[in-house]
Amino acid sequence: MSVRWPTALIVLAVAVAAAGCGGSSGSSATSSASSAVSSVAGSHVVQIDVAPSGFAYVKSSATVQSGPVVIRSMNPQSVGHDISLKGNGVDAHGKIVSNGDTSTIVIANLKPGTYTYYCSVPGHEAAGMKGTLTVT
Repeated sequence: MSVRWPTALIVLAVAVAAAGCGGSSGSSATSSASSAVSSVAGSHVVQIDVAPSGFAYVKSSATVQSGPVVIRSMNPQSVGHDISLKGNGVDAHGKIVSNGDTSTIVIANLKPGTYTYYCSVPGHEAAGMKGTLTVT
């Protein structure tokens, strides 16, 4: 059984990477997803869900340790939203989701610093759908 466990993690990593990188316009998300296949087991997961209504996330700030990071955002609304991250050379976008689906970003090696997470649907960030991610 111990031989199957690493294989299961690799399959899961590929699935997460494929699901989380839809709509990516930056090379960071694409290369990070590919690199994350080998490091997903040790990733730090940050959950930043969309608020039940309006243009907001349930929290306006989050903190995570540097290294491999997975950012997940469940959207309970019927309006489409995503989770995106920018700053310090990162430009990563999850896919736009609605009705309880989850938008995901996989970053193989997120460096310490301050980043902005936001919804990249036109007009949503300007309406206040953003927050600060601090990486220590």
